[in-house]
Amino acid sequence: MRFEDLTDYLKLRRIASNPLDIVRFRKRQMGPRDLQVKLRDRQPLHLRGGRADFHMFHRIYLRDEYRLNPLLDGRFGTVVDLGGNVGIFSSRIAPHAERVITCEPVPVNFERLMQNIGDYANVEPLQLAVTDRCGKLDIFMPLEGHTTGVFSAHREGSEHRLSEETISVDTIGFGDLLERHEVEDVDLLKIDIEGGEYDVLYPAAELLPRVKRIHGEYHDVRAEDPKTRIDNFATYLRDQGFTNLVVEKHKKLPNHGMFFASR
Repeated sequence: MRFEDLTDYLKLRRIASNPLDIVRFRKRQMGPRDLQVKLRDRQPLHLRGGRADFHMFHRIYLRDEYRLNPLLDGRFGTVVDLGGNVGIFSSRIAPHAERVITCEPVPVNFERLMQNIGDYANVEPLQLAVTDRCGKLDIFMPLEGHTTGVFSAHREGSEHRLSEETISVDTIGFGDLLERHEVEDVDLLKIDIEGGEYDVLYPAAELLPRVKRIHGEYHDVRAEDPKTRIDNFATYLRDQGFTNLVVEKHKKLPNHGMFFASR
């Protein structure tokens, strides 16, 4: 049996009652069959074969790429999850938060998200894309057979994984989201919306004092726009009072990586 490494397998044994099923699934994840991850301390996760679901599970539960582990000794108030995908991040954080608002606009992802967070009474799922305004947004669909399953409003530079076909989704502005759902303060804002992070956070300067911490992914879009370059983006976040800022640049992709900002 070969997993990515022994550390991952030992983590699987601690968090799930079917680690061997998970290892086997990883080896055949290009196939059509789904996997139920039988988590020991919460409801199971249902991962689709041939999509990016396992990759997201690996990143969030095993690699802790969103750096949740050091924070889980405490208790969050409100967490906002932008780019909820199939609910894996929300599943991870729900037992540690009073309230989780998770937004995912893509119907096929939202359907699986509802299955994965169905037993969490404190998770509020919204089939919406968060942008700078309420309305509609066309997002590009993944190429047929492309296993990342990425949907994005930004196709430039991603022609190898995004088709020319689009779907129209409903959008809401970040401020409208907070107002409609009566959110006073956000303890943690998680954001992974395939390049839409700039359209959310730059117009939200007057709202960001209500956000204590942001953990997210930044992407290489609109190279001609200086605001989408990580150095300028980091300066903007510091100017908004996020004095503790860490940027983890992707080893291979330009202007792409993770960022962690707190006050």
